[in-house]
Amino acid sequence: MAKIIYQELDIPIESKLNSFADEIQENCELLFDKYNIFDEAKKNDFHEQKLTFYASRGFHYASKEVLQILANYFTWGFIFDDYMETHHNEREETCQRVLQIGNGNLCLKEGELLRPLEELFSEIWDSIKQRSPNEWQKRFIDALRNWFVFVHILMNHKVNDTNPTLAEYISYRWFDFGSDMIILMIEFAMQKFLPQSYHKEMVMQHIVHALGNVIASINDIFSYEKETRAGNHLNLVAVIKNEMKIEVQEAMDRAYDFNRVQIQSYFSLRKQLNRIFDPNDEVIKKYVNGMDTLMRGNYDFYFDGNRYFENCPFKSDSTNADKFE
Repeated sequence: MAKIIYQELDIPIESKLNSFADEIQENCELLFDKYNIFDEAKKNDFHEQKLTFYASRGFHYASKEVLQILANYFTWGFIFDDYMETHHNEREETCQRVLQIGNGNLCLKEGELLRPLEELFSEIWDSIKQRSPNEWQKRFIDALRNWFVFVHILMNHKVNDTNPTLAEYISYRWFDFGSDMIILMIEFAMQKFLPQSYHKEMVMQHIVHALGNVIASINDIFSYEKETRAGNHLNLVAVIKNEMKIEVQEAMDRAYDFNRVQIQSYFSLRKQLNRIFDPNDEVIKKYVNGMDTLMRGNYDFYFDGNRYFENCPFKSDSTNADKFE
């Protein structure tokens, strides 16, 4: 594979890492050990990937207890996503069982046990339910369903060796990445849950949509080489390359262009929120700060661990992030 030149993105939000990040990772690894998710050969690789840092960066302001739950969930999400990409025959049934666990209506046959990833999800979901209202839980399960539905849609292209159009991919990727589910976790991290009236405001919906496009396209940019090595071409860079019949570097540059437009859209709309909401509304201010932090933390995460790069493609501020307590 030809060497790809990566660009640094200008996200005008301070890079921070929660001061408990290492402890959070250790506790999460113990939880995964409890359910024997990995064999001995994979445990070290799991440690080196530092998946818990997604929460420790993107939700660094959460209390230690809440941050642990977030780290456990997002780490489960990464591992379950890997599972969905590789277990095509079992994917749909397993996703359905996870949704049934979330809804509390999974009926096991006599003598049947939960599978390890299901059992782990059940414990994490119980900890989430203890700290969230029913209405938010319903929205979260709906978002989880969206994730599974659009993973299936895109993975059918992989199974059938077909390519989605660029328009299809961009439309589906917002959900396939779990953007709505990830953004919902801002309220959980704050332990402040917004009424539906906030979410129904059109300006807020467009800000949330732009944020989802930012975090998903950042993932596509930095996971391109990893996905290509695994034979997975369901990636923004790959789709652009295939549809426009251009070289990888040009496709990568165009993916950056898309991402920058989404960042600009986000901050342009963000400036107008004071016209829509009370500028003294502390909950809204915290929520907007949570969106900012997620955008920055999602970006910085790709330079932690070795899931995406053995060596960081450029020097990032994330490597010098202030630890936040």
